[in-house]
Amino acid sequence: MRHYRPKNSALPSKQTPLLTQTFLILDSKIQYIDHQVQSYFELYTCSSSSGSDSSNTLKEQSFVQNLDSILGYVETLQTNLKLLQILRAWLKEETVSEIYALLNSNAYSNYSEEKLEKILKQKALYLLRMKANC
Repeated sequence: MRHYRPKNSALPSKQTPLLTQTFLILDSKIQYIDHQVQSYFELYTCSSSSGSDSSNTLKEQSFVQNLDSILGYVETLQTNLKLLQILRAWLKEETVSEIYALLNSNAYSNYSEEKLEKILKQKALYLLRMKANC
């Protein structure tokens, strides 16, 4: 499972330090999820193929049980990854303080995808209207 990894030129050139830091935190969390999935998969799928028929049958049953465990774990990580990607998609000057606060307290994980996106959209629209009125 490989995810988006920005190159230095992928980040906008005129950023505040907070925006830059928030991008780095998000990318780090996304990369950590990738690492967790790979490590977990390797841990539960690596086994030797030598042994007797009964030993191989037990290994196959264990492998099936491990796959169920892997799928459950990956589903949990997938939910977290989607939330992080929503944060990254809405990361702009208008929303940076909100997203930074959500990341530092891990509060983003308490929201559904729809609710998180709605909150960030409302925040961005409110601040854009405030700028337009000034």
